[in-house]
Amino acid sequence: MLESPDTIPLRPEQVEALLTISTMLNSDLNVGRVLRDLMVHICSLFRANRAAVFLREKLPIAAESGGLNDARKQDIGRVVCAASTGLTDAYLATLAAYYEKNEFIRLQANPGPVFIADAVHDRRLNGLRNVNQREGFQTMLTLPLLHQDALIGTLVLYHNKEHYYTTQENRLLNVIANQAATAIANARLFDLALTREREAAQLADASRVFSGSLKTSEVLNRVVRVVGEMIGNSALTYIIQEGTEDAYPVAFYSKAVYDGQIKATSPVKLGQPIEVGDGVIGKAMQSGVPFLIQDSSEILKAIPFANAVDAINSIVCVPLKTRGRIIGALLSYHVTYGKPHKKLEEEHLGLLQSLADRAAVAIENARMYDAEKREKRVKDEFLTLVSHELNTPVTNIKGFNHILSKKLDEVITRMGEQPNRTVESLRHYTDVIGSQVDRLQSLIGDLAKIPLIESGQLELNLETVEILPLLQAVLQQTQKALKTSRGSQTLHQFELVARQPELKAAIDREAFVRILETLLSNAVKFSPKGGTVRVELSESSAKTIKISVADQGIGISAEDIPHIFERFYKASSYPSRANGLGLGLYISQSLAEAMNGKLQVNSTEGKGSTFTLRLPRAVEQVSSYFFTPDNSETNK
Repeated sequence: MLESPDTIPLRPEQVEALLTISTMLNSDLNVGRVLRDLMVHICSLFRANRAAVFLREKLPIAAESGGLNDARKQDIGRVVCAASTGLTDAYLATLAAYYEKNEFIRLQANPGPVFIADAVHDRRLNGLRNVNQREGFQTMLTLPLLHQDALIGTLVLYHNKEHYYTTQENRLLNVIANQAATAIANARLFDLALTREREAAQLADASRVFSGSLKTSEVLNRVVRVVGEMIGNSALTYIIQEGTEDAYPVAFYSKAVYDGQIKATSPVKLGQPIEVGDGVIGKAMQSGVPFLIQDSSEILKAIPFANAVDAINSIVCVPLKTRGRIIGALLSYHVTYGKPHKKLEEEHLGLLQSLADRAAVAIENARMYDAEKREKRVKDEFLTLVSHELNTPVTNIKGFNHILSKKLDEVITRMGEQPNRTVESLRHYTDVIGSQVDRLQSLIGDLAKIPLIESGQLELNLETVEILPLLQAVLQQTQKALKTSRGSQTLHQFELVARQPELKAAIDREAFVRILETLLSNAVKFSPKGGTVRVELSESSAKTIKISVADQGIGISAEDIPHIFERFYKASSYPSRANGLGLGLYISQSLAEAMNGKLQVNSTEGKGSTFTLRLPRAVEQVSSYFFTPDNSETNK
């Protein structure tokens, strides 16, 4: 076939070189080193003047049920010269193009060695004979490199003068070619594994970077910076504006340098929107299908921000998808300024999509957080306005009611022993009005406290206070208010137990009273059938005291307990009685934490509830500080 003559045995140095090549091919996973060493040894082994290895850019992917044909039909990239010795760049480029258009197709169909005895006159080399003559060699031997029955490349040997290969040499060449193909495939698979491992680490790092902020603008800037560092030298994010079909460029990053400066045009500054479905970017956002463009002229037509001066040589675009909807698009591209630059390939689409999936979650979380903050800010402004607007008329009502009460007292005094039921009823009504106005003022005060609590501007004045007398005063006031509103028909009894009467704590009096009033009011409200409300003062530990308020009411459901201290939350256990704003326990918990304490609940539905306020025992000093929501303190 290729051999003449066929009786010459292998030379001793050839046998030794074969062992060396076999060892080399099976001991190194660096493709570059493997090919460079192979060139040296194979030229020495067969006394070739020149050699080259041409490879496909990718390896075929093994199909689970496809077989030979599937592997052969796969597009595994362009043909490139991976290593050579003694050949010009112009020749190598010509031969690579020739292989890609002609010879690789023939070799894949009939994978065997191809020997050319006269490279200048052989008709099989039509289109190469002139360049072969200029290159100055006579014979060339092309050996196919096969992996999983797919042609991944060729090994080519050149002789300047007439040369033939013996049968033994042909067999030896086939062995070397098979070993070389296996070594190249293993090295590429190893590189691919390293790449995947590196990408996995980069994706994990990217997720941490993306999630490191809840500010939308900062998240977007982090996304394009990471993409611009990992894929192309420039990155851009489009976000679809809520309620419209327009997507705006919102974040841009570039590290493309021209004459020492980054001059890439920022699409964000141009602010040119894209309508969903319009152009390739709009279609990507409409269909959810990513795209790759490698032709510069097509890029100029397709991309609105493309600039001929930037000379973008390739661009990848993927949709930003989260929770089943597309919120925008993420792009990465190479700005070359006309200089040679490797293009983005298909594999970059997968990496960019993985980044986009992580970015979309971070962007959506940040947007939701920003929306929640805006909503909270509007609520706080509304609460401040409402509390301010309500306070004046309520104060006037309270003042006039007080005057009316005094006038009625004077009438009753003048009447002496001759009671007038109408006057006495009116006097009772003024007491009820006064009680309800006090309750209304308390609610207004709750509204005013919320923005102060959450902005860290609530000021408390701590002082060492003996707790029992304060408890007694609050209980008396609660009983009096209850009798005023319900007359003599009250169904509730109050019981105070003090196991250590002398206990003291560093508290803000007003805050402490507000907590106790809330707990007692709730105990009455959620005990519609009456019963005993038990208040107990005791020592929880050497450093802590506790005040518990227990009722025999309807209790709290297991579903409500985790949310009972949340702002505006109202328990569903007894809807007809869950009036109010749902702020009492939220404010009480905040005030307890402001005094370095904790408010807890233990309840069984249908059997009553016990709220326990724990406070640190007093240190003999007075302090004043601001309470902030994260429980930090700023001493004044």
